[in-house]
Amino acid sequence: MRTLSLVIGFLLLAPEALATGAAVSTPSPSGTATVPLDQLIPLYTQRQAYVPPPPTEALVKSQLNARLSTDALQVDASFQVEVLAEGRWTQVRLLHLDADTYPTAMPTLEDATVGVVDGFLCLLTRKAGRHDFDVGLTVRASGSGPERRAQLRFGPEASPVPLQLDADTSIFTLMEPLPTSGEGYAVYPVQGVVRVGWRSASSVSQSTKPQVRPPMEPRIAEATATWVSTLEGRASLRVSYTLNLDREQPLELTVPEGHKLERVTLNAVPIPVEEATDGVLKLKVAPSRLGETSGALEVVLARELGVFHLSGRLKLALPRVSWPVAELRARAHFPAVFNYRREGGSLEQVDAADAAAVTASAPLPGKVLHFRQYLVAASSPTLELGYSVDISDSYFR
Repeated sequence: MRTLSLVIGFLLLAPEALATGAAVSTPSPSGTATVPLDQLIPLYTQRQAYVPPPPTEALVKSQLNARLSTDALQVDASFQVEVLAEGRWTQVRLLHLDADTYPTAMPTLEDATVGVVDGFLCLLTRKAGRHDFDVGLTVRASGSGPERRAQLRFGPEASPVPLQLDADTSIFTLMEPLPTSGEGYAVYPVQGVVRVGWRSASSVSQSTKPQVRPPMEPRIAEATATWVSTLEGRASLRVSYTLNLDREQPLELTVPEGHKLERVTLNAVPIPVEEATDGVLKLKVAPSRLGETSGALEVVLARELGVFHLSGRLKLALPRVSWPVAELRARAHFPAVFNYRREGGSLEQVDAADAAAVTASAPLPGKVLHFRQYLVAASSPTLELGYSVDISDSYFR
């Protein structure tokens, strides 16, 4: 068998002494020894593969921001954890969660997990590396009457840092004077615990009666009407109302004579409506969303005007609503082979340049006429038009 004679005193040290770095009281042995080669190679490989453990498993940096509410302290915690250990589970305890402390927002990480273990907010991982994440916490306050107190404790692996507190002094009064930090206050930890005490301000007394907003007078800020007619006289009328209201309100709408109701939508949602014998529709309208003060009502009607002749007269009308209308804009799209002139009614004709606010979402055929009326109250706007064949491009002109 082949052997090799080497000075190997350093290889024969106990593994426990190498791992702990303990001092050896006796002098290191010296001299020579003959060891078989197949036994020497494993000893040398074992020495080369040994890596001492890191001095600490992880390093933690943290930042805490909080704001006061009536019965709790809302905390936003940001952590930067540098894990040093590799190939084994590392648990980093960041915060101690008391019975009154609840996590409200937890992060999702690739190579690590953040959760609650044995009453601690912990980071768990098997890989070394840096992890940045945010956690939301609610710390329920204790105390009776207007006074409240809350506390947050740091975990063993997290160094205590000051808490940046945002407190509205018009609502809350801090029970201890705190140094200011930017736009808020700095709460310094004492023995690893951050404590905050506050009470309701005298201006916010529990006996104060809530202010009730007076009901809003319902009205229609703007109405837009569009007539579209074919040469055979089949006409459609679409009227859109912009409602100003703060709660559900009744609204009556009278359909003009000769018109047929096709559709009614409230806030872009079709609603079932039965037309009464006298043409009066009784509706319940409401804002588009709870807490808002606006809504939208659209009514679509149809009517037979009769076949257009070489000349004639059109009598048009819009629905009458029970609410006042601040401004009404109307637009008519009639066959292009005729000339039209206003001959009566409450709607006044305006130039196309002055009616730029009334534009269709898609172009419609025919000649376009624009009309307008202000301050419509409990009446049906009307319009009378005379028409005759347009011979402006005829050769016998």
